[in-house]
Amino acid sequence: MHATPIPVPRLTRHAQVRLQQRGIAPWFVDLLVRHGKTTHDGHGAVLKSVSKATRERLRRVLPRERYVQAERWFDAYAVVSADAAVVTVAHRTHRTHRRLH
Repeated sequence: MHATPIPVPRLTRHAQVRLQQRGIAPWFVDLLVRHGKTTHDGHGAVLKSVSKATRERLRRVLPRERYVQAERWFDAYAVVSADAAVVTVAHRTHRTHRRLH
């Protein structure tokens, strides 16, 4: 029995450049897109980020060594377009605020 490969998210050229500039590994973006907290941006895209629940989920699904490697990027977020392409990736520089309606 062969494991089914997990599809890697499609990265725009801009996202590829930003990953390299910001020192974020592509394998981490895959984890972020699959397991990260989803927040809608109000313009058709979603932000994927690492919440406490995400950390716990990653702790369960990753080998310890890989989890330790991933911790350095827990401040990162990805913007994913409506057509499921990763548009950009960055490090969070300040706390995100939830809008109250």
